[in-house]
Amino acid sequence: MSTLIFGIIASAAAVFSILFSAWQIRQLTQQTAITNGIAAASAINNSVERLHNVGTLIFQHPQLNRYFFHGAAVPEPGDEREQVLTLAHMFADALDYGLMIKSLAPGTSEYDCWDHYVAGMFATSPAVRQVVLDHPSWWPTLAPHLPEQSRRATAPRM
Repeated sequence: MSTLIFGIIASAAAVFSILFSAWQIRQLTQQTAITNGIAAASAINNSVERLHNVGTLIFQHPQLNRYFFHGAAVPEPGDEREQVLTLAHMFADALDYGLMIKSLAPGTSEYDCWDHYVAGMFATSPAVRQVVLDHPSWWPTLAPHLPEQSRRATAPRM
């Protein structure tokens, strides 16, 4: 009789242990989802901050706006050219970072606005296109997003 009682108690303890483990796994899954969401939001925020930093510099020098948002060609050699190319490098850094985060951080893969923003920057900024074309290995996540005609135009001829 005591063996039967001990068996029932042991079985109940095993069932309780399994149920408790299932509850812990469920809680861990929820905690992981929340943590991933917070990490994704933080990563996206960092990406946007990088763009805002570049935007702040353009705001301080509004004459440079046309080189990034209105299709103006890279200026001839001089101070303004250096400013435009420096900002283009900074833009490329920010865009590359945003695309990299989108591909790596859980919860950001559906953040397609980065792809659209990159396409828009390549469409409206010959300076950004130029710096990425000149050094595609510097921006390995961004370079594959260059428009096909840009890549063909600079491909070596045989």
